[in-house]
Amino acid sequence: MNTRRWLLGALALAALAQPAAAQQFPSKPVTLVVPYAAGGNVDISTRILQSGIGDSLGQPVIIENRPGAGGLIAGDYVARSAPDGHTLFVGSNASILLGPMTMPKPPYQWDKVFEPVSMLAVATNMLLVTPKQPVKTVAELVEYGKKNPGKLTVATSSGASINHFMGALLKLKTGITWTEVHYRGNAPAINDLIAGHVDMGLMQLTDSRTHLEGGKLRALAVLGPKRSPVVPDVPSIVEAGLPDVQGITFNGIFAPKGTPPAVLDKLSGAIRTALAKKEVIAKLGELGSEARGNTPEEFSKFLKDETAKWTDVMQKANIKVQGE
Repeated sequence: MNTRRWLLGALALAALAQPAAAQQFPSKPVTLVVPYAAGGNVDISTRILQSGIGDSLGQPVIIENRPGAGGLIAGDYVARSAPDGHTLFVGSNASILLGPMTMPKPPYQWDKVFEPVSMLAVATNMLLVTPKQPVKTVAELVEYGKKNPGKLTVATSSGASINHFMGALLKLKTGITWTEVHYRGNAPAINDLIAGHVDMGLMQLTDSRTHLEGGKLRALAVLGPKRSPVVPDVPSIVEAGLPDVQGITFNGIFAPKGTPPAVLDKLSGAIRTALAKKEVIAKLGELGSEARGNTPEEFSKFLKDETAKWTDVMQKANIKVQGE
């Protein structure tokens, strides 16, 4: 009987502690740890939201850049931080899913060390070629690739990036082959594509928009279900006849495992409030990104679905893990 009473008392205390945690949070400035250098897409997107999140929480929001190892250094740092909601990770495809997925001994797996809080934004992915290429549609690219197996060279921003995996998915669904060239970031990949050192690339709109407008690159498709209002003349990959070749480039907020649900809900609400502001939507749109906040439960489901999707692609495409 005493044991039962103790258990009931403990459960009651735990139930009371959750609202109390939310009421006391935040008790100091909140730090968003960005795993890339200042000036990149993830960093800029985070800074657009910085003041709005701070206003909703009633505390300053500090952005701390910790680049290195494809975002894994910053991710590991946050994973080891106190689970109180004051130190958060701004994660994206590579640092949350694809990097750990392609490592024999990753420093972490997202579902073991993080609590998803909310997505921030999704970027528009593009299939690009140099104007020198004799193809102007996805169908022409597939036909050319099949007639010239292995001849095409394809630039991706890095190994274990969403661009790398999107290329693997395109190969699986079309049967064409090419030589992959992995770079250390988007800028050198774009530069070599413009210079004609590689034939095609899978890049984000935010990195290629200026060059598309200047005629230095040609876009064959948006790798999503619909056209982008930023480049309305470019068909979606669905319109191009390859509805299975879609991929989402996302960034979102993660808290250390064990952060109280009430704190997660308060953070998620503050983020979604900031994302709903017209000026935030407009600024993200200028980057070629779409504001997309959600609840911790919705974000967690999205991540589980993405993990299953890209694990399947990795296995079918025989993508080698880093270090092998």
